[in-house]
Amino acid sequence: MTMFLTLFVLLTAPVDISGTWQMGLELEHVIPVALVLTQDGTSVTGTLTMPPHGNGQRQEVKLSGELIDGTLKLSGVIDEARQNETVVLTGRLQDDGSLAGSVSVRDHDMSWTAERLKERK
Repeated sequence: MTMFLTLFVLLTAPVDISGTWQMGLELEHVIPVALVLTQDGTSVTGTLTMPPHGNGQRQEVKLSGELIDGTLKLSGVIDEARQNETVVLTGRLQDDGSLAGSVSVRDHDMSWTAERLKERK
């Protein structure tokens, strides 16, 4: 009975995706992006750090959304854009612990994958 209860708890324990993720946006080539997430229950907040663009500065996009049943939905606004542009990121937790999905900015849709970086001791 104890073993069954332990297995049940492990299988039903909520998933926590908090941490730093190495994300790759897939276009003609893979663009490396940093994704830092914090989870509180089903609520998820974070920052997407894009590599330097035209002005030589990195762009940070603050994200907020939710993780429900392994499906991640986040959105945020790129403040430095000529017009405020919304980023919509959707994804799914994979069996191997990685994340994969799509991100939309304006009329561009891109696939992405991400692996959580291990914490340094």
